[in-house]
Amino acid sequence: MPSWAISHGMWRDIFVTGAPVVEKILRPIVVYLFLVLLLRAFGKRELAQLNPFDLVVLLSLSNTVQNAIIGNDNSLSGGLIGAFTLLGVNYVVVRFLFRHRRLDEIFEGKPTTLIERGQVVMSALSL
Repeated sequence: MPSWAISHGMWRDIFVTGAPVVEKILRPIVVYLFLVLLLRAFGKRELAQLNPFDLVVLLSLSNTVQNAIIGNDNSLSGGLIGAFTLLGVNYVVVRFLFRHRRLDEIFEGKPTTLIERGQVVMSALSL
């Protein structure tokens, strides 16, 4: 066989998932919900509020939960199912919260006015 040809076994390794598709869908949903709640509990509301240390933690978290999302599966299909599920859950959550402002305020918090009519609001600066 020429070196450029891919054997039948290689195709199977690329596309056949090592776990049931339902598991591939449920794992990212659970991890997504866990991370959203955990990150909210630790207080960061906006990406602009991240400092370099927060960015390192987020990047490390992605690597840490990788196996929790895809399990013991290195197939292309398994990774695509996990990625699609994460994006789908995020889309649904964002749209749901957009339509339910009260819940959005509970999860995101309320904005704080720091400057009003050109004056610093000192009471808003205290933590």
